[in-house]
Amino acid sequence: MPEELPFSFTAAVFAGGASARMGSDKAFVRIGGEPLIGHQLRCLRETGAAELLISGRAGADYSSFGVPVILDAVPGAGPLAGLAAVLKSALFPKTLVLAVDMPAMTPAMLGKILSRCEGDAGCVPLDAGRYEPLAAVYPGRLLPLAEERLAAGRYSMREFVEEAIERGLMRSIPIEPGETIHFLNCNRPSDLARFSG
Repeated sequence: MPEELPFSFTAAVFAGGASARMGSDKAFVRIGGEPLIGHQLRCLRETGAAELLISGRAGADYSSFGVPVILDAVPGAGPLAGLAAVLKSALFPKTLVLAVDMPAMTPAMLGKILSRCEGDAGCVPLDAGRYEPLAAVYPGRLLPLAEERLAAGRYSMREFVEEAIERGLMRSIPIEPGETIHFLNCNRPSDLARFSG
């Protein structure tokens, strides 16, 4: 378990995607006998999160996980809509988010991201010039910006993160070469084998 942080935080697994390339809801795809969403919730729980949420999709049954489900405020608007809904519901000023399809993520890696949060700003990993917005920490102060961009039909998470950094509400941290594996996505059935070992 990561070392204790000087702040309490909410953590949310993002499971609201369409899973088009997987062919079925990837949240319930099993790796090592466990559904992806269960694995990710366990990972988040081990970070010491004071509150757990599921950013989910309407019609999916998450009842067996015993975690509150937050639906997107703007259907079809991608992860930004999930983030806005989660920030609005979160009990704590910072929210750690984790995509359901990053099964190689570890509590230690998430703990490192959390530990780099300074003041009331959030933190997003930067891997070879590319942000990892679905394994990041967002401050509640970003809710107005998220809602503003949703209302304008500007759904890009990359652009959202860039603006948040420009406003001093987020900072980026570089990912070391050996850490890239934690951010690999499981998008297609053919991806499952590399995560099943």
